[in-house]
Amino acid sequence: MESQTTFRINIIGAGIAGLAAAVALARKGHNVTVYESNTELSELGAGIQLQPNATRILYRWGLQDEFRKLSNEPSVMKLMRYSDARVVGEIAHNPQQEWEYGFPHWQCYRPDLQMLLYDAAVAAGAKVQFSSRVVDADVDKGIIILGDGRREEADLVVVADGIQSRFRHLLPDNADAKAVTCNEFCFRAVISRELMESDPETARLMKGEDSMVWSGPGVVVLGYPVSGSENRRYNTLISTPRPCDIPVGRWGEPGDIQEAQGLVKDFCPVVRKLWSLVAADDCVKWTLGEVPKIESYVSTSGRSVLIGDAAHAIPPQAGQGGGMSLEDCAALGEFVFAATNVDDLARKMKALQDFRQPRIEIIRALAHGNQSFMTLPDGPAQQQRDQLWGAMTAKWKAELAELGEEGIKAKPRPRPVPGNAGDDMRSPESREDMFGYDVFAEATKYLGTLE
Repeated sequence: MESQTTFRINIIGAGIAGLAAAVALARKGHNVTVYESNTELSELGAGIQLQPNATRILYRWGLQDEFRKLSNEPSVMKLMRYSDARVVGEIAHNPQQEWEYGFPHWQCYRPDLQMLLYDAAVAAGAKVQFSSRVVDADVDKGIIILGDGRREEADLVVVADGIQSRFRHLLPDNADAKAVTCNEFCFRAVISRELMESDPETARLMKGEDSMVWSGPGVVVLGYPVSGSENRRYNTLISTPRPCDIPVGRWGEPGDIQEAQGLVKDFCPVVRKLWSLVAADDCVKWTLGEVPKIESYVSTSGRSVLIGDAAHAIPPQAGQGGGMSLEDCAALGEFVFAATNVDDLARKMKALQDFRQPRIEIIRALAHGNQSFMTLPDGPAQQQRDQLWGAMTAKWKAELAELGEEGIKAKPRPRPVPGNAGDDMRSPESREDMFGYDVFAEATKYLGTLE
């Protein structure tokens, strides 16, 4: 449905958050322009996980059929011992997540998602201006200033310029709000289908749809196919909890392939083979970072609002970075839709922060709680973790055998415990809170309290 009041809205940044915001707002009939400093779309070539709370949004926007062509739908995440690839646990993805939470779990190539959102935004009427660097802004007047001297005023400015946002500090009490390191860094590579099929062991990884996790002391390796149909790629990542010389927010910096391969020298043969396929030029590294809870997502006047990583970059261990950005944008669309005029729009934006920030902080806490779980040193804690994984796996497989699809769909859903941010993300209540969250319904409910 289109809004009764049409607003002029300028968006800074054509990443996933900026383009998703353009989709949400342009679909409502608003006059939307996205300003991007790069000459073209330039999302990092890597994988991204979208869990049911996020895929729900793509369904709502009518993008599910196109997206399914580009994505991988994993059956399970296999949790394996690093040295011998012994499977110690499995986490159910598809179709069980769809049965439990209503929507599937998808994995895709980030540039594919960015292009899908770009096409959807343009189809909805948004304009995207490349080579348009925003160099300054008056956040209280809704004015942005571009490098070529243009001054553009709007009813609302949406700041979606990422973890190292250049405009976050302009909002109230955010002067010292900066991205910080999580004391962990990653090597990542995307390997072509042809290379994966050059060895029988890595070819089996390519043929399967499962996510793979090899957990070792101080190092975890992830791998899963991305991109749909015949043009698949394999996304793999090495993560280790120690400092890195790459500043937070610098993506795609060249990584030392020998250093990466050295981290997995004690891993099973398939992991070593996987990383032997990575060319030196294709290995990148970066420091994991976050933006800790900040004072304000919204300017004093309500004419500017932060979304996505610019507002709240969180560690990736919950697999919800993309999900939180999509939720922000879906909520933004609903709050702007509810505004009757510019003054009311400002009030709605201030309410948006009160709506979104508690949700973000719950997910952040769950990510922090999971941060060291995958890289425990060999010993009692690691053995307890593996036993937990085994017990969880046995439980869901027994339930599946007993109840089947219809029984799982019909079973009572655990009641989430909002605000219980210290809860473990493996508990049924936390998973319900994370995956079963309906941002559209929750936004509508919250907006009803403002009347």
